[in-house]
Amino acid sequence: LDAGDWRQAQSAFERALASEETPEALEGLGLAAWWLDLSEVVFDSRERAYRAYRSRGEVIAAARVAVWIAWDSAAFRGEEGVAKGWLQRARRLLDGQPDSPAHAFLAARDAVFTLLDDGDPEAAEALASEAIRVAQAIGAIDYEMVGRALRGFALVTTGRVTEGLRELDE
Repeated sequence: LDAGDWRQAQSAFERALASEETPEALEGLGLAAWWLDLSEVVFDSRERAYRAYRSRGEVIAAARVAVWIAWDSAAFRGEEGVAKGWLQRARRLLDGQPDSPAHAFLAARDAVFTLLDDGDPEAAEALASEAIRVAQAIGAIDYEMVGRALRGFALVTTGRVTEGLRELDE
């Protein structure tokens, strides 16, 4: 995965899964398949990973995968309602959990849906700000930058162009 060799990663995860089915290997296979545009493999592996994480009681990992499935549902199948259901599932799983990358990931993905699908830039700005807050709290600069880009886009959309461009420039 780190090298971006998606076919090799797919093969490696398939070999690992032939030996033992783990949610980590299923999640890895789902990511490799996502880059290869293999939607059926993406859904199968991620849904199995979600169930496996849930059965192990790993709610943060399950929530992370739920956010991915939400994104996949919209991107591959155009199923906005299903996507929102998965986001809500992730929200419920993360409720009461300490800040984690999954919280920032959820807030950022939710901001995208809220801005682009719901057409609500004010709510998207608030979600992007939440992604930034969590990212700063846990020291995750990648999620902070995604949050800033989303907040900048939301601000520009509301007509606060100068303020939004400052976020985007950063």
